[in-house]
Amino acid sequence: MARLFLGGICGLFIGQQAMAERMVADLSRHVIDITSRFTGTQLLIFGAIERKIIQKGRGYGTAVKGSDYDVIVVVQSKRRNIIIRRKEKLGPIWANREFLTLENVPGFYALASTGPIKSILSQQQLSRIGVGFGQLKMTFKQQTSPAEAAAFRQGFIRNMRAKKLYSQPQGTISILDGLLFRAILDFPANMPVGNYRVDIYLVRDGKVVLAEQSPLEVNKAGLERFIYNFAHGYPAFYGMAAVLMALVAGLLGGFMSRKMSA
Repeated sequence: MARLFLGGICGLFIGQQAMAERMVADLSRHVIDITSRFTGTQLLIFGAIERKIIQKGRGYGTAVKGSDYDVIVVVQSKRRNIIIRRKEKLGPIWANREFLTLENVPGFYALASTGPIKSILSQQQLSRIGVGFGQLKMTFKQQTSPAEAAAFRQGFIRNMRAKKLYSQPQGTISILDGLLFRAILDFPANMPVGNYRVDIYLVRDGKVVLAEQSPLEVNKAGLERFIYNFAHGYPAFYGMAAVLMALVAGLLGGFMSRKMSA
């Protein structure tokens, strides 16, 4: 009897406490197919926020204002090693001289948010969850000085942004009525294939209160998929086939040229 009484008291006490937020998020699609006509695409990321309710005794509670919330979305591809080359002027021409290998970096990285990222989270919070260009961990395979590493890092991010493979648009996520949010991210035609990861963070009062993660798959489709798999699965045979096709094309072109000039 005493245990039942204590259990009832605990249940009443817990019912009077603040109910935590909930977030449900999803993608407009989880698979992107790349064909010969692929010129880029967009991805819609949407979701709903169940606001925090503060109970008042046995009556109705009050909700924390939705305007207190911010949303951050990070989309990144599978990490891999990338070679960075630095061009130097040799007389009248520019040529690649020095190079470094970046280890374990994403080939695609996009960040969207409801506002300026530094006004949403402190530098400490950004470092903790690893969000933003400044938080990307970049280690070099070769030994290099800090100054040279910083120069290569800046050049790498600048080049990836120029190719539209790295982007950090701010203020592009909208929250409707403090409940529904949506973000649209652009993917260029040269996006790498493979498994992607979509991280969605719900922020309140400068702290991450919830985080969701969704998978995204980018694949070659049709004939492009067959050629891609063949090239990566059998590189030696693919190389020989490419040389053979080039020889046949050259011979056929020469034959047609002689026929037309005769």
